[in-house]
Amino acid sequence: EVHHAHHARVREPYIKVQTLAGTLKKGDVDQDIVAQMEPALKIMGSSVDLLSTWQDEETGGIVARFNYHGLMKNKWGMKCWFESLLEEECGMDNINNIVFETGFRRRDPAYEGGDYYYGPSSSYNGSTE
Repeated sequence: EVHHAHHARVREPYIKVQTLAGTLKKGDVDQDIVAQMEPALKIMGSSVDLLSTWQDEETGGIVARFNYHGLMKNKWGMKCWFESLLEEECGMDNINNIVFETGFRRRDPAYEGGDYYYGPSSSYNGSTE
């Protein structure tokens, strides 16, 4: 119950202003932007899932949100690499921001001595056998 109360407090500001940022909720996806991103998305494979895209009408800048499934310790580097892929492989020089959302996951339990009960590796029991 402690986790649920904490997560409700964390989620409250996002619900209050009705934003998708900070959540894993899917939003609007522009299929033209997805088509442009396709080469980079294929390289990233199953480590990300597209949640939403947004394009500024005035500047043409693009913001894309993804559900990131990789290791937390690699999140920043993967985000930077993905931005580079979009520029180099897809020719998208109008990317304003790439957001890797991870939901409530803040660390890698199996790699940082975390609680195996909560998180994506909940089936792992901590045994080394």
